[in-house]
Amino acid sequence: MNKLTRIGFAALALVLALSLFGCAAAPAEPSATAAPTAAPTPTPAPEVNVPVQDIADALLGMEEMFPPSMGFMGEEMLTEMCGLDFSMLSEYSLNDPMMNVHAHMLYLAKVNDEGDVPAVEEAFTKRLELMQENFSMYLPDQYELTLAGQVVSNGKYVMMVVCNDPQAAVDEFNNLLAAE
Repeated sequence: MNKLTRIGFAALALVLALSLFGCAAAPAEPSATAAPTAAPTPTPAPEVNVPVQDIADALLGMEEMFPPSMGFMGEEMLTEMCGLDFSMLSEYSLNDPMMNVHAHMLYLAKVNDEGDVPAVEEAFTKRLELMQENFSMYLPDQYELTLAGQVVSNGKYVMMVVCNDPQAAVDEFNNLLAAE
């Protein structure tokens, strides 16, 4: 019986060995050309859609930065002074001081096409330079405000700000757009 057990174990070992080799994966043959893997398509960031007037109201509400008497500047005047093409804008808010003894300004615009941002920045910069020129010989403290003025953009939004703390206004502008 001992001999029979040995033959049984040998047969069993042979069957197990054959089953292991039979189940192994066949070696992969190298292909002539590897199929290119497609790069993952980036997911576009959702478009920010904060109403321009909401941004203007929030910034103008920072009483320590802007005088209470701010008025809306008309399209025609800004087009003549700076060459701004309003057809590029989907929304805007143009706020100037009501009296010429203040240099405070807050211009906000949302362009239809992000490619138009540089043109709006250029027009706003031209307006800022005109204000700097106007105040250079008149009211030195207001002239200093214009020199600190900033023109910035964030996505489709462009802002020109002249106020007591333009960096705080820029930070709030960016925060309002990031909160969307």
